[in-house]
Amino acid sequence: KSFAISYYKNNERELAVVPMLHINRPEFYKITKSKIDSLRNNGYKVFYESIESNINDSIQLDIIMRKFRRITGFALLDYMDTKNEEFKFLQNQKFVSQNEVDYGVDYDIDYRADLNLEDLIYHYENKYGDIILNDCDYSTQFGKKYRCSNVESNNVYYILNTLRDSHVLNEIKQSDFKKIVLVYGRIHIMDLHSKFINIGWQHQKHKTDRITNF
Repeated sequence: KSFAISYYKNNERELAVVPMLHINRPEFYKITKSKIDSLRNNGYKVFYESIESNINDSIQLDIIMRKFRRITGFALLDYMDTKNEEFKFLQNQKFVSQNEVDYGVDYDIDYRADLNLEDLIYHYENKYGDIILNDCDYSTQFGKKYRCSNVESNNVYYILNTLRDSHVLNEIKQSDFKKIVLVYGRIHIMDLHSKFINIGWQHQKHKTDRITNF
């Protein structure tokens, strides 16, 4: 029901962080668009999250997606996709997906600071070993309720948070942009805040922009 845009500074570099919710009411996205557009007009380069894939082979992509689901318990489908039965309770309310609206990110000019799906699986298997799919994994369609494995919260956190947070921090550190606005999932923000501080970014508390009018 509210969110805060946080600001950080590191020498001559500036960082603004906009916490994103993947489902909300249209009014929320109108506000995020206004804020992100304003920051872009003030010289900020937009970095955003989005798990995508460069795999063209449909069979290989299917396997990677099933491996991801085995670890996380859900498939990479839009929450509001009618095939995604696990989120029917949201689809019946007046929510929209960020993918359905203009929430401020321009995919043609902004920078995707996220890992590909195949990279997540590669790093996960490199740490924990091969993800072995069973008959249940193959027979359960994407979007159906998943009951083929016990989901371990530590493993979910590693693949969704640890790997991706480490990647975006590295992208920011290596970037030549002096001003960056990071549009990233709200669930990541608390951990990222601590990591920004640890690598030398100073939190500009007095500049925090809290929005509640939506």
